[in-house]
Amino acid sequence: MSERILTTHGYSVLKSALTKEQDAQIRKDLTVKPIQMQRFAAATDNDFPVFLESATRLYLPRVWAKDFLGPAQETVMTDGLPLPATLSFAGKPYDYQEGIIKKFLDADANGLICVPCGKGKTFMALAIAFRLGGRFMVVVDKEFLLDQWAGEMRSLIPGIRIGRFQADKMEVDPEQYDCTICMIQTIVKRQIPESVLRSYKFTIFDECHHLGAAHFSKVLGKLQTKHMLGLSATPKRDDGLTKVFEWHLGKPVYWEKTREADETVTVEILRFSCDDIDYKETPVNWKGETVFARLLSQIVACHERNEFIADKLKELIKEPNRRILVLSERIGHLESLEVLMKPTGCVMGYYIGGMKTATRDLAAEEAQVLWASYAMASEAMNIKTLNCVLMASPRKKIEQSTGRILRQRPEDRKVAPIIVDVIDIHRTYQSQSRERISYYKKCGYKILDSDAPEEAMKKKGPVVYGFVDED
Repeated sequence: MSERILTTHGYSVLKSALTKEQDAQIRKDLTVKPIQMQRFAAATDNDFPVFLESATRLYLPRVWAKDFLGPAQETVMTDGLPLPATLSFAGKPYDYQEGIIKKFLDADANGLICVPCGKGKTFMALAIAFRLGGRFMVVVDKEFLLDQWAGEMRSLIPGIRIGRFQADKMEVDPEQYDCTICMIQTIVKRQIPESVLRSYKFTIFDECHHLGAAHFSKVLGKLQTKHMLGLSATPKRDDGLTKVFEWHLGKPVYWEKTREADETVTVEILRFSCDDIDYKETPVNWKGETVFARLLSQIVACHERNEFIADKLKELIKEPNRRILVLSERIGHLESLEVLMKPTGCVMGYYIGGMKTATRDLAAEEAQVLWASYAMASEAMNIKTLNCVLMASPRKKIEQSTGRILRQRPEDRKVAPIIVDVIDIHRTYQSQSRERISYYKKCGYKILDSDAPEEAMKKKGPVVYGFVDED
């Protein structure tokens, strides 16, 4: 057996073939630690290894190991078993999608594709899987995504036999299934038999930025195929652990960091302030540090603020074709807003975790106002009829959340999209709002602010910030 082998668990190297210096360097470089995001957070020992070890071998991230030790001398990776010749692909890519697909295939069909929401990541991934022509897996982190991927597969590859690897289910038999959709939590706990794993040619990791977390990174050492694709609109992790999944999957072969300028999108800035002491005061701990969870609780509990938001919603629902997504970090906050909106008689529904798929899908189909958590909206929500998003609680990163109303191409839209951004008076949230506004400007959105500060206040009517910054 060779010293360096590419396996289904990563790049395998004999320990005896390494110098002491190489062994030490591997252990040092491949033991990682997240960057602490809170300035005053207490130091913690939360480092973790991103390699595996047996009595005689180390199993390393294959991209990192190739750079450090050179190409593997041998591989057990195969093309797996082919997809049935009777299957066909029913979709036709747009020109820009075809270009991205070709870039990935030209990069040995390994790496990341990073595009904003609505650009067709799922479509492109399935087109790639079909062109590669072998059995494939899709790894997801939320249960509702299992159904969503299965629906897309049935639509694009009619007749494909879809298995699930979830909880007690292990539907991986090549005689019965052409592909398998896997829950990431199940892969962490269970192992697909080696002989079965080798029957797959390609793996798609949906929302691959999750793979940088200590718990989910274990998946990368348990499930490797000849070709692997990571999908994400926002691959860069604030904790510095983007490198973890890039060491396994590769760098982005295509990364569209900002949407194309879209002048059809309007951002309405709503600045809120009131004299309620519970709202205005910033809670601090005994060290004088802001307690952010308590601050958020105070803000979403402010009745005057909730009425302010409800008044805006009442204005928006006057447009019969306006379909509004309302987002908050707290479910209780959404429930408070729902109470204020009930007298309007508009159709409302929820899109939150823990709901049955059928109930959630019905709400998505019928509701004019859809109450949703940021957690659900941040990834893979696919409701093409939405054309307005109101962010009811403060949020720093909003690329994915705002992308939920931009799933239709500009030329196909019947209603112009609106983003409603509520800005609070607190220093932390003011800083976050500046980052959001910078993002809107880079996207070419028209920004209306009826209460802009300083020089802007001297102008009558709403302030329109320029479309595209030079930076």
